[in-house]
Amino acid sequence: MAEKYSYPPTSEYLEAVVKPSVREQQKYFVNVLLFLGTVLTTLFWGAWMSLSFESSAGIDLVRYVKLIIGQPTLLYRGAGYSFAILSILLAHEMGHYLACCYYGIRATLPFFLPAPVYTGTFGAFIRIRSPFPNRRSLFDVGLAGPIAGFVVAIPFLWIGLKLSALVTVTSGQVSLGEPLIFKFFSKLLLLPAPAGKEYSLHPIAFAAWFACLATSLNLLPIAQLDGGHVSYALFGKKAYYITWFFFSAVLGLAVYGFTRSYVAGMQWLFYSVLLLVLRWIAGFRHPATMDDDQEIGLARKIWGGIALIVFIVTFMPVTIFS
Repeated sequence: MAEKYSYPPTSEYLEAVVKPSVREQQKYFVNVLLFLGTVLTTLFWGAWMSLSFESSAGIDLVRYVKLIIGQPTLLYRGAGYSFAILSILLAHEMGHYLACCYYGIRATLPFFLPAPVYTGTFGAFIRIRSPFPNRRSLFDVGLAGPIAGFVVAIPFLWIGLKLSALVTVTSGQVSLGEPLIFKFFSKLLLLPAPAGKEYSLHPIAFAAWFACLATSLNLLPIAQLDGGHVSYALFGKKAYYITWFFFSAVLGLAVYGFTRSYVAGMQWLFYSVLLLVLRWIAGFRHPATMDDDQEIGLARKIWGGIALIVFIVTFMPVTIFS
């Protein structure tokens, strides 16, 4: 993946790249199977969130599993969360996919990742199977996903916050970090919490919170993350040094996180390890496009500024703490 493309940017070459062979034609079975699996896992965890949200004492996981075994129809209670999180993820990946289609870049449909954890999913991804023609296409494909997902997340954030409820603060309670976009809409939509009270996020609001986390991580200008694509399109080979700067910042956030709580530090340490795995697999040096000399233009530079704003308003130095 780190290999530098050196193919001539000719129409004959692009036609050969874009036209799939019979053997390479997209098979949708895996996509559908993973999507249905993610629907099930997000329904499962969403229903637990919903039932716990409605219960002042909460519902422990063992009791919840027994409830679901006895009454599988309770899974419908997770429909709101499932619909919200899947809509946001689908918007993000289809942003990438449609941008690829526009430029004639071969790409798969989204692969959703079901997960046996509280979010119900590890996210989704597409596989890009041909090189980027130029820096403009790289920029557009890289940015289309985060922008589309962010736009779709806003109405779910609005709805979720309106449905959130005041609860009594208890000792040892786990709290979520609050990105700037959450602070803004909380002040706009919610009354100040009285002493000893705080707002419990509705499951739909949690879906929007998870979207903010995923968006900010994806927009880090590192290697071949979405932000890495945007960074290379804007700065060319200088993006390599930007990658190392932000990777060092992630390590710094791990140290800072441990000053807040063990859980907060472990999150950034885990993400640092994932980035090191990415470096081992593909390297931190972004592959060149087929025509790196083409300028991206003023409009895309402005969109680069918008991407920076989206990163700032969705970023959380500490995501979870107690």
